[in-house]
This record gives sequence, structure tokens and C-alpha cells, in this order.
Amino acid sequence: MIHYSIYIILAAVVSVLILLVLVVWHKKQLLQKEIENFEKKDLKFLMIFADRSAITLENIELYHNLHDFYFEIVQTLARVIDAKDSYISSHAGRARRYAKLIAKKMGLAAEIVKQIEYAALMHDIGKIGIAEHILKKASKLTEQEMDVMKMHTIMGYNIIAPITFLSCVAPMVLYHQEWYNGDGYPEGLSGEEIPLGARIVAVIDSYDAMTSDRPYRKALSKEIAVSELMRGAGTQFDPNVVDVFTRILE
Repeated sequence: MIHYSIYIILAAVVSVLILLVLVVWHKKQLLQKEIENFEKKDLKFLMIFADRSAITLENIELYHNLHDFYFEIVQTLARVIDAKDSYISSHAGRARRYAKLIAKKMGLAAEIVKQIEYAALMHDIGKIGIAEHILKKASKLTEQEMDVMKMHTIMGYNIIAPITFLSCVAPMVLYHQEWYNGDGYPEGLSGEEIPLGARIVAVIDSYDAMTSDRPYRKALSKEIAVSELMRGAGTQFDPNVVDVFTRILE
């Protein structure tokens, strides 16, 4: 009977989460006012629901491996993000695998490795709030469209920061578009001011983007992508992360 109750509760929690995310996915061409309302209302409700559901499950001892449960939620959200843009199909999954390899190769603690895996899976979650005509545009984005696109890091942060178990991951999502030399966004951080997880995600995100088909070009070869990473080491990318990743790819 207890096992039956577990399945019912888990199914209900996951189903509602997926439903809420899919509703968000179908929102088209959000204006700034709509984005603000989204953050204050819908996202707050979604995150509180996810957080409190996990706490409830823990407190009543119906589910003993919460990390697995959390990870399933994260993976589900990542698949929703990928599904919104056919050009980045399975991007989050590949990013996660690369992130895990790099973090382990760098000798990071198991808990930090897991956090960086989460960041790799969730780094583009803010694109839920970006209009599809911008995400799929085949030509160069206008300055205004680029400003909208840059909002995805902040929206991603606002989505996951309120969740207790993802709070340490939120800065990695916020800063994964920062450049090592300070020329990135949203805050122009440089060097070790940028969280290590964000520096790792920046490298694997760029590599996967280069080696995948995009609306505006075909995928680049592994050799060209590696060459571009090495060229950007010390300017766009953390040179140590680039070194570790390129050795993994050999």
C-alpha cells in the first residue's frame, strides 16, 4: 500500500511540473511586461511547488533517494528546453556528459561534479521565455533581438535560484555567457570571478554549438571546433578548462 502511495505522489508531482513547463513553452513572443509577470507569478509558483513537493516527500519518508528524484525533474526540464528548438536536440544531455568528464578530470569533489552536471543540463532553461522566431532565426540577430536573447541567463537564474537544491547551481547558469577577459554578459565578470562551473559550461556549450547544425550554418568539424576553442583560450574561455576538455576529446 505504501509503495502504491509513493507512485501516486511521484506521478502527480512530476505530471504537474511537466504540465506547468509545457504551458510556459507554448507562450509566444513574451514582452518585457509579460516576462516580469512570468517571473513574479508563474515561475514563483512552479519553483515553490517543486521545492515544497520535494520537502514533503522527504519529511514523510516516502522517497529515500531524493537526488535521483531531483535529477529526473532536471532531465525532464532539459528535454523540454531541447524540444522547443529542434536545432539543439539532445544538447543538454551532451553538455551534461562533457561537464561530468571535465569536472572529474579536474579532480573536483563528487558533490561539485553533480552541481556542474545540473548546471550543464539547465544552463539554457531561460530560453523558455525567448520567442521562437528569435531562437530559430536563420540570419544574424538584430541588436534588439540580441538584447532579448541575452536575457536568457537572467531568466534562467530567476527560475532555478528559488529551489533550495539548485541554489548553488543558479550562479553557474547566470554567468555561463561571461568571457574570461570580461567581455561577456550579464555582468562582465572576468577570470576567477566567474564560477568554475560557469567556465566549464561556457566551453562545452560553445563546442556543442559549433559541432551541431544551426539555423544559420551546418555543423563544424571536431577539428575546427577544437581549434576555435584553443584560439579563444584566455579571451573567451578559461585556458585550463579548454586544455582539460581538448585532452578529453583526443
